Amino acid sequence: MKKNGFTLIELIGTVVILAVIALVVLPATLSVLNQSQEEVDKSVIDVVESAANNYVNDNKNLYPKQLESLDNGTNRKTHDPISTIELVNKGYLEKSIYDKNKNIQNACVKVTSNSKKYFFEFTKEGC
Repeated sequence: MKKNGFTLIELIGTVVILAVIALVVLPATLSVLNQSQEEVDKSVIDVVESAANNYVNDNKNLYPKQLESLDNGTNRKTHDPISTIELVNKGYLEKSIYDKNKNIQNACVKVTSNSKKYFFEFTKEGC
């Protein structure tokens, strides 16, 4: 009688080899995915800070560059933070970006300045 097919031992050996390959590849794949997500999050935060920069440049009467009330010896004046929802409502940040990224929802950008420039810091606290 002619046998066509695999024996049980051959099938088990194949499954074991595929499982080992999966165990080796899975952590590397997850690491790449996590790194990619971190890079996307950083890019979105950069977009939010850029939107805040545009907002401040368009509203310089609200954000004067003065050293009148210095903050903790940093020689920076602290201004009111700008919420991300305010940036969306005023058209400086696209609603689609806001809706897709949970990290920037209900967050804000702290604005400080010295006599020469503005500084922007994304934060989820102090809004």
